[in-house]
Amino acid sequence: MAPRGLKKVLKQTATCKLVGKGQKARFQTSGGTRLRGVTKRLDSNVFSGGTIPASALRSDAPAGGHWRGPGGGRRRGSAVDAQVCRLAGVSAEKRSSSKMLALTRLIFAALECKNLEPIMGQRGVSSELNRIGTAADLVCYDRKEMSLVVVELKCGFSGWRTCPAREEGKACNLKGALKKAADNTLNRHMAQLALTHHLFCLEKKTLAKLGNIGIGAVNGLLLYANDSGIECYELKPWWIDRASRVLAQMR
Repeated sequence: MAPRGLKKVLKQTATCKLVGKGQKARFQTSGGTRLRGVTKRLDSNVFSGGTIPASALRSDAPAGGHWRGPGGGRRRGSAVDAQVCRLAGVSAEKRSSSKMLALTRLIFAALECKNLEPIMGQRGVSSELNRIGTAADLVCYDRKEMSLVVVELKCGFSGWRTCPAREEGKACNLKGALKKAADNTLNRHMAQLALTHHLFCLEKKTLAKLGNIGIGAVNGLLLYANDSGIECYELKPWWIDRASRVLAQMR
């Protein structure tokens, strides 16, 4: 079971929050400083100028039903993201009795199988120096390792995730600190996770408070969820070691 007070620590120490809705939504610090989104900054500073084939980006949805028609997979993914975020912060008893989409239930079952206890969703992280902000999709407690896990959740993406982006027929790599990594869907998402994880680990006061309740490590996990099942990728040291340089590229 997660340490007493963990959720309170995560809530009280968040360095930014999402304000506004739709196209006007943005992250800002508690002092009101407006922040740029991480996704667009990665796209312009880290991802190559190549194009990933559409077949590698597909997000299949079940035939028929509410998700039928163009954009059904995207609408379903947004609904699952919102539901997972909302239910991550409630008790296990309340969560189990709540009405869930099938994919939402699958995600929570997968977390339980990995001994990960959801603590909260959409926890803001930022760098005011670099004027960027984002949110960890999920923050979980690893019961076995007694550590915290920052989870990047991706719904859909049932295509070939390692299919490289191409420019003028040539396969592309990512840029800057990640130039040795192929530019593909999996590595783009891993770069996003690495940066989110790094921003969280920059919060020295947060880490000190976590240490006071027995949590000494913060790990990262990329989780894909679609109708084929769940696939998880741990954040490896290679990505962690380069995250600070990736952040420097955001300026």
